[in-house]
Amino acid sequence: MPDEKRVLGIDFGSKRVGIAVSDPMGIIAQGIDTLPNDRDLPDKILELVKRMSVTKIVIGKPLKLSGGEGNSAILASKFADVLKKKMSKGYEKKVEVVEWDERFTTTIAQRTQIELGIKKSERQKKGNLDRMASQIILQSYLDSHR
Repeated sequence: MPDEKRVLGIDFGSKRVGIAVSDPMGIIAQGIDTLPNDRDLPDKILELVKRMSVTKIVIGKPLKLSGGEGNSAILASKFADVLKKKMSKGYEKKVEVVEWDERFTTTIAQRTQIELGIKKSERQKKGNLDRMASQIILQSYLDSHR
């Protein structure tokens, strides 16, 4: 099966952005990178989309327990809008951008790292946590759409 069903997952943060990608069949998510949240971020994501033949981007939206939007959720939505524009202008293929409820993903990522026996020094590296959170966001999305 060609790489036409890859999905990119994003854990959007004000300083760092965790990146995950699915396998070509859209079944399993794998954390691949952590990027700085700077002005080049949309271009870097577009490059990943092109290189990996991504057809969909899932951006984690950190909703409050009540389901409402806080500042982080608003910033994630604004970034989703930036990506939608970037994907429509900077790439010839259609790439859907989806926002996905990511409540508790950072907590789940922290607990998962502990359960996997990852050393505390490695767990404290913020990029590792962001990458794992993006993987959890993407896997949650993939599981719900099977």
